[in-house]
Amino acid sequence: MIQGRKCQKGSPDVRTLITGVDAQGKSCVVSHDDVALDQLAPGFAMGIPFATTTSPPPARPGGAAPLIDQGIAPGLVRWMVVDLGPDSETPTHHTDTLDLQTVMSGSVELILDDGAHRLHQGDLVVLTGVDHAWRAGPQGCRLSAILVGTPPPGL
Repeated sequence: MIQGRKCQKGSPDVRTLITGVDAQGKSCVVSHDDVALDQLAPGFAMGIPFATTTSPPPARPGGAAPLIDQGIAPGLVRWMVVDLGPDSETPTHHTDTLDLQTVMSGSVELILDDGAHRLHQGDLVVLTGVDHAWRAGPQGCRLSAILVGTPPPGL
Protein backbone atom coordinates (compact mmCIF):
# COMPACT_ATOMS: atom_id res chain seq x y z
CA MET A 1 0.00 0.00 0.00
CA ILE A 2 1.15 3.54 -0.76
CA GLN A 3 0.43 6.20 1.80
CA GLY A 4 0.68 9.96 1.80
CA ARG A 5 1.12 11.35 5.29
CA LYS A 6 -1.42 13.97 6.24
CA CYS A 7 0.79 16.79 7.39
CA GLN A 8 0.12 20.01 9.19
CA LYS A 9 -0.06 23.12 7.06
CA GLY A 10 2.51 25.83 7.34
CA SER A 11 5.95 24.37 6.63
CA PRO A 12 7.41 26.91 4.23
CA ASP A 13 8.41 25.86 0.72
CA VAL A 14 7.98 22.09 1.23
CA ARG A 15 4.78 20.73 -0.23
CA THR A 16 4.04 17.29 -1.59
CA LEU A 17 1.74 16.31 -4.45
CA ILE A 18 0.88 12.61 -4.64
CA THR A 19 -0.61 11.33 -7.88
CA GLY A 20 -3.01 8.49 -8.55
CA VAL A 21 -6.03 7.77 -10.68
CA ASP A 22 -9.68 8.66 -10.20
CA ALA A 23 -12.69 6.33 -10.57
CA GLN A 24 -12.49 6.73 -14.37
CA GLY A 25 -8.79 5.79 -14.45
CA LYS A 26 -7.66 9.38 -15.19
CA SER A 27 -4.43 10.67 -13.66
CA CYS A 28 -4.93 13.21 -10.89
CA VAL A 29 -3.51 14.61 -7.66
CA VAL A 30 -4.91 12.51 -4.81
CA SER A 31 -3.13 14.35 -2.01
CA HIS A 32 -1.64 17.85 -1.74
CA ASP A 33 -0.12 18.65 1.62
CA ASP A 34 2.61 20.71 3.23
CA VAL A 35 5.23 18.67 5.03
CA ALA A 36 5.29 19.08 8.80
CA LEU A 37 8.73 18.83 10.37
CA ASP A 38 8.77 17.36 13.86
CA GLN A 39 11.45 18.68 16.23
CA LEU A 40 13.31 15.55 17.39
CA ALA A 41 16.25 17.21 19.16
CA PRO A 42 17.72 20.70 19.31
CA GLY A 43 18.70 21.63 15.77
CA PHE A 44 17.22 18.43 14.27
CA ALA A 45 13.77 18.18 12.71
CA MET A 46 12.39 15.57 10.32
CA GLY A 47 9.24 15.03 8.28
CA ILE A 48 8.01 12.11 6.20
CA PRO A 49 6.13 13.28 3.12
CA PHE A 50 5.60 9.76 1.73
CA ALA A 51 6.22 6.11 2.56
CA THR A 52 5.39 2.71 1.12
CA THR A 53 4.20 -0.21 3.21
CA THR A 54 5.17 -3.08 0.89
CA SER A 55 8.29 -4.10 -1.00
CA PRO A 56 8.36 -3.90 -3.92
CA PRO A 57 5.86 -1.05 -4.13
CA PRO A 58 2.34 -1.91 -5.30
CA ALA A 59 1.62 -2.44 -8.99
CA ARG A 60 1.26 0.77 -10.91
CA PRO A 61 -2.02 1.68 -12.60
CA GLY A 62 -2.42 1.01 -16.29
CA GLY A 63 -1.86 4.08 -18.44
CA ALA A 64 -3.44 5.33 -21.66
CA ALA A 65 -0.36 7.28 -22.81
CA PRO A 66 2.77 5.58 -24.20
CA LEU A 67 4.89 3.70 -21.66
CA ILE A 68 8.48 4.74 -21.03
CA ASP A 69 10.14 1.51 -19.88
CA GLN A 70 12.78 2.60 -17.38
CA GLY A 71 14.31 -0.89 -17.27
CA ILE A 72 14.22 -1.01 -13.48
CA ALA A 73 13.09 -4.32 -11.96
CA PRO A 74 10.45 -4.15 -9.20
CA GLY A 75 12.03 -2.95 -5.97
CA LEU A 76 15.28 -1.68 -7.54
CA VAL A 77 16.15 2.01 -7.41
CA ARG A 78 17.69 4.58 -9.76
CA TRP A 79 18.51 8.18 -8.73
CA MET A 80 18.63 10.75 -11.54
CA VAL A 81 18.96 14.49 -12.05
CA VAL A 82 16.85 15.85 -14.91
CA ASP A 83 17.23 19.25 -16.57
CA LEU A 84 14.32 20.66 -18.54
CA GLY A 85 15.21 23.64 -20.72
CA PRO A 86 13.27 26.91 -20.61
CA ASP A 87 9.65 26.44 -21.77
CA SER A 88 10.35 22.85 -22.87
CA GLU A 89 7.63 20.19 -22.80
CA THR A 90 7.69 16.41 -22.69
CA PRO A 91 5.06 14.30 -24.41
CA THR A 92 2.43 12.69 -22.20
CA HIS A 93 3.62 9.28 -20.99
CA HIS A 94 3.52 6.88 -18.06
CA THR A 95 6.32 4.89 -16.49
CA ASP A 96 6.90 1.49 -14.92
CA THR A 97 8.25 3.15 -11.77
CA LEU A 98 7.25 4.96 -8.62
CA ASP A 99 9.02 8.33 -8.94
CA LEU A 100 9.96 10.55 -5.98
CA GLN A 101 10.79 13.94 -7.46
CA THR A 102 12.11 17.17 -5.94
CA VAL A 103 12.19 20.47 -7.81
CA MET A 104 15.77 21.61 -7.20
CA SER A 105 15.59 24.86 -9.17
CA GLY A 106 13.31 26.75 -11.51
CA SER A 107 9.67 25.92 -12.01
CA VAL A 108 7.67 23.32 -13.88
CA GLU A 109 4.09 22.30 -14.47
CA LEU A 110 3.13 18.67 -13.92
CA ILE A 111 0.41 17.97 -16.48
CA LEU A 112 -2.11 15.31 -15.42
CA ASP A 113 -5.54 14.45 -16.76
CA ASP A 114 -7.01 16.75 -14.08
CA GLY A 115 -4.95 19.73 -15.33
CA ALA A 116 -1.64 21.51 -14.80
CA HIS A 117 -0.04 21.70 -11.35
CA ARG A 118 2.62 24.44 -10.96
CA LEU A 119 5.67 23.40 -8.94
CA HIS A 120 8.52 25.52 -7.61
CA GLN A 121 11.91 24.95 -6.00
CA GLY A 122 11.55 22.71 -2.96
CA ASP A 123 8.24 21.13 -4.01
CA LEU A 124 7.97 17.33 -3.91
CA VAL A 125 6.02 15.04 -6.23
CA VAL A 126 5.18 11.35 -5.93
CA LEU A 127 4.39 9.97 -9.40
CA THR A 128 2.76 6.57 -9.14
CA GLY A 129 3.32 5.59 -12.78
CA VAL A 130 0.30 7.59 -13.98
CA ASP A 131 -0.07 9.40 -17.32
CA HIS A 132 1.75 12.73 -17.10
CA ALA A 133 3.82 15.32 -18.93
CA TRP A 134 6.15 18.14 -17.87
CA ARG A 135 6.19 21.80 -19.02
CA ALA A 136 9.18 23.78 -17.77
CA GLY A 137 8.89 27.41 -16.75
CA PRO A 138 10.67 30.31 -18.45
CA GLN A 139 13.92 29.66 -16.54
CA GLY A 140 13.78 25.88 -17.03
CA CYS A 141 13.79 23.37 -14.21
CA ARG A 142 16.10 20.88 -12.52
CA LEU A 143 14.56 17.83 -10.87
CA SER A 144 16.07 15.21 -8.60
CA ALA A 145 14.26 11.94 -9.28
CA ILE A 146 14.42 8.67 -7.38
CA LEU A 147 12.78 5.90 -9.41
CA VAL A 148 11.66 2.63 -7.82
CA GLY A 149 10.70 -0.23 -10.13
CA THR A 150 7.10 -1.44 -9.78
CA PRO A 151 5.29 -4.60 -10.85
CA PRO A 152 3.09 -4.37 -13.96
CA PRO A 153 -0.61 -3.50 -13.58
CA GLY A 154 -2.80 -6.28 -12.31
CA LEU A 155 -0.19 -8.03 -10.14
